[in-house]
Amino acid sequence: MVKNNNKIKKNYKIKKNNVINDFSKKNIFQQIFSGLSIIDYKLIFYWLPILIYIFAISSIIFFTQSDSQYFIALIAGLTIFIIYFLIDLIYQNILCKNISFIKLLSNSALNALIPSIFVLAGYILTIILRDVKPCNISYNSHMTGVENTSNNYNNYNTDTTRLINIHRNNIIISIFFYIFSIIYNNPINKKKCANNKLC
Repeated sequence: MVKNNNKIKKNYKIKKNNVINDFSKKNIFQQIFSGLSIIDYKLIFYWLPILIYIFAISSIIFFTQSDSQYFIALIAGLTIFIIYFLIDLIYQNILCKNISFIKLLSNSALNALIPSIFVLAGYILTIILRDVKPCNISYNSHMTGVENTSNNYNNYNTDTTRLINIHRNNIIISIFFYIFSIIYNNPINKKKCANNKLC
């Protein structure tokens, strides 16, 4: 009985000290610039998932050469879900002791769901926006030798530029939606309203 009470108190303390967007003791600037706080559970989700997301979604677009915005929107939502889920699960394993792995899996999956929905929604929303600079690709099959090689290189560059123009706005807006999802799910300095599940 005593062990269970200690376990409950310990988990409660962990939850209390790691409420996302709770800056009641330290404001956000004090939190960021105090030691290694930038890698704390409170702040890690504001920057690490975004960096990995940008790299991952850009790589997917580049290697698949896909100009299908709806397809990439689904991939974007799935990508941020996987990234958020894995980071959250790693931190839950570090912070939470004597908690079943199934419980931690469930927590991380639920925590990752809202950001992935927001990213998907943001990506789809920006599909209706016009591309910054439409690029049309024209291939010339009559060219040979050095001219044909040069033409293929130019076509490749043009195609890459076109893909950037197609997806750039979508990626930027989806990132804003991701940040908003964290604030929406965990209102600033409102512990009781935080929906993030930990331990």
